[in-house]
Amino acid sequence: MTTRRRRGTYGIIGGLLIALQPTLLACPICFQVEPGAVSNGVRAAVVVLVGVTSGVLTGFAVFIARFARREARL
Repeated sequence: MTTRRRRGTYGIIGGLLIALQPTLLACPICFQVEPGAVSNGVRAAVVVLVGVTSGVLTGFAVFIARFARREARL
């Protein structure tokens, strides 16, 4: 991807984020509407799910990198 194309892509993404800002700030999970046990539990669940997902994706990335290195040696 050329630098000009990359800048254009980042500009479009930035413009969308600015346009959607009120919608993004309406997330009750991130911007605690009501403090309580339920919202704390949901927040903890989101953290756990993000952690598990990132761990699985990291495992796939390591597998693919090792596989590519082995194929390059052959």
